[in-house]
Amino acid sequence: MRSFQVEVWWDGQAVPGVTGVTPLRDTVEVVTYREVNGGVYKIPGREDVANVTLSRGVSEDLSFDLWARGPLLKKDIELRLLDASDGLQVTYRLFRCWVSEYAVAADVEAGVVTESLSLSVNHWERVTLPVDQLADGLARGRAGEVRRVPLGSILTGDTDETQKRLDVLLAEAERSNTVLLLDEADALFSRRTDVQDAHDRYQATELDQVLDRLAGSTAAVVVAPPHLGTRDQG
Repeated sequence: MRSFQVEVWWDGQAVPGVTGVTPLRDTVEVVTYREVNGGVYKIPGREDVANVTLSRGVSEDLSFDLWARGPLLKKDIELRLLDASDGLQVTYRLFRCWVSEYAVAADVEAGVVTESLSLSVNHWERVTLPVDQLADGLARGRAGEVRRVPLGSILTGDTDETQKRLDVLLAEAERSNTVLLLDEADALFSRRTDVQDAHDRYQATELDQVLDRLAGSTAAVVVAPPHLGTRDQG
């Protein structure tokens, strides 16, 4: 299991001394319906985001105190997690947070005074890197290179030919530890619920074939639909 150093950021700077962060948690209420014939079924109800509490020992820094004096002031904050062993950084961003409770607690016997902020969070998300950065990171870990492959260069309209091209591509990637960056692959993310003609049925079969083959390969593949973009568009 990795060991992370945790930093809390708001207003463009790290907040010193934070030693405790409660879990980030989204919940969905389960609504149960019972029919007169005895049937029971459940549907998702109201979504909610749990408060997040930050805690630390009292020091000369006034970051907690100043925010608590303006509880209606909303801020976006970041949790930055760094694994110093290999430089991996994971960031979570919490949006439109405001202080719902501020507390100072003194342990007289131990001589320790702690302060805590309980924050109401509108929503939160993990910050993801551009797909080409993800591919570069995978390649460094495998001592390999990144090869960008447009999906259109694999799909041929002929399932047998597509299978052959995909087999050659994946076999080469497995032998050389190459990371495949599958570009312009938005079609792989589309759920084809409306089949209008025979051509549609055939194309859906070909896409399913690609997905099944990728799932069964040990090669590292990063799929990049156009709407995500990358750093270098030229």
